[in-house]
Amino acid sequence: MKLNKNILLNTIAIILIIFFILRTTYLLQEEILVHIFWLCNHAMLIMAIAILFRNSFWLLAEISIASVGVIIWILDLISKLLFNFHIFGSTAYLFPIVSEGFFFVTSMVHLLSIPLGIWALFLIGKKSPSAWKGSLIHAIILFPFILYFKDYNLNCFLKPCISQIPNFTLYPLIFILIYFILFVIPINKGLNKLLKKSKINQ
Repeated sequence: MKLNKNILLNTIAIILIIFFILRTTYLLQEEILVHIFWLCNHAMLIMAIAILFRNSFWLLAEISIASVGVIIWILDLISKLLFNFHIFGSTAYLFPIVSEGFFFVTSMVHLLSIPLGIWALFLIGKKSPSAWKGSLIHAIILFPFILYFKDYNLNCFLKPCISQIPNFTLYPLIFILIYFILFVIPINKGLNKLLKKSKINQ
């Protein structure tokens, strides 16, 4: 059973690495490699490395910081495919579909990364109550790149990516506070509680 779990964890990590490489290749082809600094495009590589080292701290940190953006992206894709309408506009760059390969890889990066990451987290089975601190470290490391490539508004940090959200002077500060208080920390706590319950039920 232990061997099967290890094989499964390694397989998940390899899948994440393959899609990271494919995504990076397409970004290079499109000459938009700067987009690698979007969380959804590089968090999966950190998740894969964390899985290979069975490091629940960094795995949960990446899941916590990337989940909300990925969920918003998926909802926008679903609304476009089913109703031909963008709720948030997150996937507008994919339409019209010029490259089926680019569309497929981009979609799989968003659709697979968080579910596979959570699956691996439960296979590892270790709690990390302070993993949100890893999320904060990740955000701090990203900050200089966001400022340097400010024209790209990476991770929607400098101004809102959604038209329904107003832009104002203190938006970046308010954004990071709300993001962590309402999303990152609760996701971290919620998954830790589920991990604890799963161990009790085993």
